[in-house]
Amino acid sequence: MLPNGIPTVTVTGRYLTPTGEALSGTVTFRAPSLLTHTGSDVILGGPIVAVLDAEGRIKATLPATDTPGMNPAKWTYNVTERLSGIPVNRTYEIAVPAAQPTVDLADIAPVDPEAPHYVAVAGPPGPAGAPGPAGTPGAPGLVRSVNGRSVADITLTADDVRAVPAASVGAANGVAGLDASGKVPAAQLPPGAVSAVSSVNTKKGAVVLTAADVGALDQAAADLRYVQQAAVPVKSVNGRTGQVVLDAAALGAVPAGTALLLAGDQSVDGAKTFTTAPASTAQPTAAGHLATKGYVDSLAAPGTWGPRDLGFGAWTFDPAAAAYDAAQFCVPGTIYLIGINLPVATKISNLVFYVLGFNGTSLSTASYAGLYTSAGNRVGDTAPLTNHIRATFGTTVVCPLTTAYDAAPGTYWIALLINGPSDDKRNDGPGFAAGANAGKQPSSSARMPGAFTRYGRLATTGQTSLPASFKPSSSTIIEDANAIWAAVA
Repeated sequence: MLPNGIPTVTVTGRYLTPTGEALSGTVTFRAPSLLTHTGSDVILGGPIVAVLDAEGRIKATLPATDTPGMNPAKWTYNVTERLSGIPVNRTYEIAVPAAQPTVDLADIAPVDPEAPHYVAVAGPPGPAGAPGPAGTPGAPGLVRSVNGRSVADITLTADDVRAVPAASVGAANGVAGLDASGKVPAAQLPPGAVSAVSSVNTKKGAVVLTAADVGALDQAAADLRYVQQAAVPVKSVNGRTGQVVLDAAALGAVPAGTALLLAGDQSVDGAKTFTTAPASTAQPTAAGHLATKGYVDSLAAPGTWGPRDLGFGAWTFDPAAAAYDAAQFCVPGTIYLIGINLPVATKISNLVFYVLGFNGTSLSTASYAGLYTSAGNRVGDTAPLTNHIRATFGTTVVCPLTTAYDAAPGTYWIALLINGPSDDKRNDGPGFAAGANAGKQPSSSARMPGAFTRYGRLATTGQTSLPASFKPSSSTIIEDANAIWAAVA
């Protein structure tokens, strides 16, 4: 696998006979004799041979010809086609810049194998052209059909247009018509449907009815029987009329049992969030009582130092307890895991180490520090440590994360990868502060079976970068004999 610093271009192609059958053979891509990429410290050489598959297709992933830091800086691939049944095979040059991540040989290979020597360069597709002018309007079309009929001579009936036939108006089993006043004529009504009013409440002529005629009370009698609105003092209750029923919400009050009392005993259920921390001068006297900050501070090991007293968010242990006469040098290419416990949510912007001394000149750029969750997922990393860990003695080294991380409470690993100055030495480079009980069987590795590994290292060696993730297990993590001191801030 190529290093991440070398971009690649995928080259594809398909070779068929004029009858559509797949050709067989190979296509060879050959760079200059050797390519050196200084940023990744690798040297590339040798041809890349793509074999045509059963469909006559090839696919090859090539380093881009304009890779920054590549020596030589300007170069091309020599393409040689070896195809069965083709009398004249082609050889030509192509350039594959990183800006075009995929390219098909059909777009850049020469059509004529005898054409002059040139270099084919894959380019991006051109912009779309402007729309052409609008055409002239066409002649109006002829009527093709009427109500679904397309015969030459169309005759529609009332049923075709969902209308009532004229012969059905006023006829038996038909519909009634309307006269000039918009009414059904009497001649179209059934016998007995129309008759004149002969009397009203047994009265004839110009009848005028009173309240007594219809069994009702007149105004004076009604006023005596029923309460008048002006005689009722209450018109409404809280804007409500009729049968009013009031509750706590109608009165803008809190229902009983849902408000905190200022005095007296009360049980409060459910989670409560306070925008301002509740204050009390009473000290706790039972297991279920809340504790004040002053009470907690008085019991938190008075007279001792904690991480926040020295500006850290958390640390592996008090640095004053580190070994006084020994430093921990790191095996080049080995990723060390340093466990750290966060009891509260912590914003982590820096990983911090203490360097007792430095042997050699400077680190390789393939030296990094990172932050991993207990599940092995990387959530933060630094730039190369060459800018932070220099040939100094007795100094705190602050290594900023490329992006700050808001860590939830839990256990994490600080990962440390050192390469150089000499990759074959174990006492070269920075000597880190470590726990005082370092040795072949240190007590710093004590834990219950299957519990979090506080100090360890990944079993894979020869690493030049930090992995995006790893699966924590006894086969991937080896318990380490030394407890390197580290902190987060």
